[in-house]
Amino acid sequence: MKLYRFNQKPTHDTYTLKYILWYLVSAFFFDTIIPGNKIRVILLKLFSAKVGKNTLIKPNVKIKYPWKLSIGDYSWIGENVWIDNISNVTIGKNSCISQGVYICSGSHDFFSKDFSLLMQEVHVGSNCWVAAKSIISPGSIIKDNTFVKFGSIVIRHKIIKQTVKKFK
Repeated sequence: MKLYRFNQKPTHDTYTLKYILWYLVSAFFFDTIIPGNKIRVILLKLFSAKVGKNTLIKPNVKIKYPWKLSIGDYSWIGENVWIDNISNVTIGKNSCISQGVYICSGSHDFFSKDFSLLMQEVHVGSNCWVAAKSIISPGSIIKDNTFVKFGSIVIRHKIIKQTVKKFK
């Protein structure tokens, strides 16, 4: 790995103005302790996120690119969730992403000479609960009806710490 060879490619495509506007909006309405679920849902939709009906977005939520986010009906996003979505992130219907969860859709190739950027979609199915302080890595697919325990680390289809359990 030679970091001086790293070529920083923008992850926000050609949406530079859109990205700047989102950065300002998210600082005032998302990364704050001020309540206001309805306003957050409206703003996400204005920035091209797909948000289902009766979705709950709590305060202090970080979302990198709302136009790469889809959240199903009746789903909840808890306080201090960070959706670091340089690639698409999909959350199904009736799913709960609890406090402090980190969802990441990008990483770097440690073995490449230029530490190249890797972007992989993340999918959380319907009727899932990702419990507090869990980490969901790039390329992860959490199947429908799955419970990811508190503090778990999900790497693609493997749980490195803790376990996942299917609801009955």
